[in-house]
Amino acid sequence: MDEATQSRLLERIAEHLAADGATTTDAAETTLSVDPSIYTDRDRWERERALLGNALTAVGLSSLLPGPETFAAVDVGDVPVVLTRDSDGALHASLNVCRHRGATVAHGCGSARRLICSYHGWTYRLDGAAGQRRGAEYFDGDAEGLVALPVTERDGVIWVSGDPSVVIPDDPAEGAGAELGPLDLAGHRLFASTRFVRPMNWKLAVETFAESFHVAVLHRDTLAPMIRSDATLSDTFGRHGRMVVPRRGIEEVTEGASLLPHATILWFLVPGTVLIHQQDHVQLYRSRPGAHPGECVLDVALYVPTDSPRSEDHWRRNFDLLVEVTDTEDFSTAAGIQLSASSGRAPTQIVGRNEPSLQHLHRSLDRLLDGDG
Repeated sequence: MDEATQSRLLERIAEHLAADGATTTDAAETTLSVDPSIYTDRDRWERERALLGNALTAVGLSSLLPGPETFAAVDVGDVPVVLTRDSDGALHASLNVCRHRGATVAHGCGSARRLICSYHGWTYRLDGAAGQRRGAEYFDGDAEGLVALPVTERDGVIWVSGDPSVVIPDDPAEGAGAELGPLDLAGHRLFASTRFVRPMNWKLAVETFAESFHVAVLHRDTLAPMIRSDATLSDTFGRHGRMVVPRRGIEEVTEGASLLPHATILWFLVPGTVLIHQQDHVQLYRSRPGAHPGECVLDVALYVPTDSPRSEDHWRRNFDLLVEVTDTEDFSTAAGIQLSASSGRAPTQIVGRNEPSLQHLHRSLDRLLDGDG
């Protein structure tokens, strides 16, 4: 995010803070009604599973593969994927499925000169091409390589699809990349990551980040002393969106100052990724369907600047805080929403005019499911 963009956003926040003596916030033209069956309907859930496996998805920052001859196993929806950088540093993506008997080839992440399936030792180069192994003479023809998948790396973010036929657009972030580029995301290293499996629909995990209205109440003792729940800015980038949530004390910021130290900035990279810039680090949340409509799988990662003087203890405290707050406050509340939706008695939900990013998220997902994304 360049200085000119930061300046414009600060001006908009200042207008909200000074509006008629009472703080306002960006708002939609109308409210949005949401049928709670979107969290329980199995037909919709099946369509969403297919969507998340096929859609071009932001799966991590560049340092997920920190150098040549590295690999990382990730999931794109239900699709197992292995990302690699070959000896020249070129990025590749393949189905993480052995061409011999279908076993998983790569686990976790690390360094390797080749990938070797732990079942029968089938071997693959880092570009996905098959190598040789003892016993190959018992098979007809040449060994086949891993199935290649579309992948790209833009503005420090790695995007991949689980569908080999997907064509990568020139700008997968649909304009948001112009803001991500100046953040030097490629200059961040992966500090820590974890995975949750929680009793809620996968969309609820994303939705909790798409409005700040709840901060003053749900996070009264944790985040509210640091973050405001008003004067929030919401903008869209095609299917994606961005929300700027001011921090306490932003009203004292003078003209020409940088926005980044005084706000939490969230980019919603639809369908299931949330990238969050927090002053001195970046958080990445990815949500996907679990085993049924009432379960989700969440991958959470903390990326930090490689040249930061901050201690490892500082980053560990930040990681522990984000995990604790989101899990004990946001996700536990979302699990309650799931319970009410599953009862079949929950009334229609109302998304307020002061929750425009959440409205955009709902509409973007609906358009993607309808094939209009």
